[in-house]
Amino acid sequence: MKLKKMVTVGLASMTLLGVTAPMAFADKVAIEPVFTYGESLNASQLEKTKTTLGVAYGTKKLVVQVNELNDLLHDDYPYNQVYSSTYITPADSNGDVKVEILTPETITAITETQYENAAITAGAVDVNIKVASAVTVDGSGALAGVYKAFAASGKALDDKAVEVAQEELAVTSTVTQENSGNSGYSDELMNAAVAEMKQNIQETKDANGGAITSDAIRQIVEDVLKNYNLDSILSANNITNIQNLMVNFGDINLTVQQKEQLSALGSELQAKGGELFDQAKTTWNNVDKTQLKKDGLSIWESIVRFFTNLFGGNDSATSN
Repeated sequence: MKLKKMVTVGLASMTLLGVTAPMAFADKVAIEPVFTYGESLNASQLEKTKTTLGVAYGTKKLVVQVNELNDLLHDDYPYNQVYSSTYITPADSNGDVKVEILTPETITAITETQYENAAITAGAVDVNIKVASAVTVDGSGALAGVYKAFAASGKALDDKAVEVAQEELAVTSTVTQENSGNSGYSDELMNAAVAEMKQNIQETKDANGGAITSDAIRQIVEDVLKNYNLDSILSANNITNIQNLMVNFGDINLTVQQKEQLSALGSELQAKGGELFDQAKTTWNNVDKTQLKKDGLSIWESIVRFFTNLFGGNDSATSN
């Protein structure tokens, strides 16, 4: 399937201070093992895919049909085939999202880290996701099966979050394709930066009663890219697309588990990132895990903290 080139139009509409709690996702999403497969697979390809993914006997099966891709992926691309398949199982520890591409030779445009970042954005937590395709595809539709699996389990993911997650896949994969040969760039570095942007946006919202301006989001993107030494590598168009993506991300709120997963993902990428990460000035090593658990504030507590900060109060909460 062709990777849909998504262009964000318009800016997120924000009020200075909301009086109702913004949308958030469930802290814990339980899901039973499930195998999702594309309807374009023939019988031989289907069996080979099941073997590749290590699908256990008796696992629930869901077919992903071409005519439902637009609804699942929240786009209008004219799909005519679907081969990408996934095997989804509960994670070994709370909150984990781990993605493993078992046929990297046939998934040409999306990386494991891009899938993980997007899955967390969509609200998928507590899962291991294995991805495979019997034929060469770019991989842009692989998460369709994940979204369908959660819906079938009665834990449908939020439409807006899924839409942003798919935009994230399109933007980050394009950025990596355009910069993979540039000195100082790596997909891991870019995805760690994206994860940090998302965490900084959420922390800023938490400190301001759920409100954040598009200008503040764009500044966060610029600051993080500079800290990761990516500001001089990416094109102006790359940076604009990332900023537009993050403005849309600002419309959704993360659970404590999602925040912890972003922190864990950034730390993991940093640990294996080598020299490029050593050169980057990141905040991941200083993430306060205890504070993350305290960030599930009521809307009234958020309002109180907002005005306390506004008028110079001595509030202990900080944001990056």
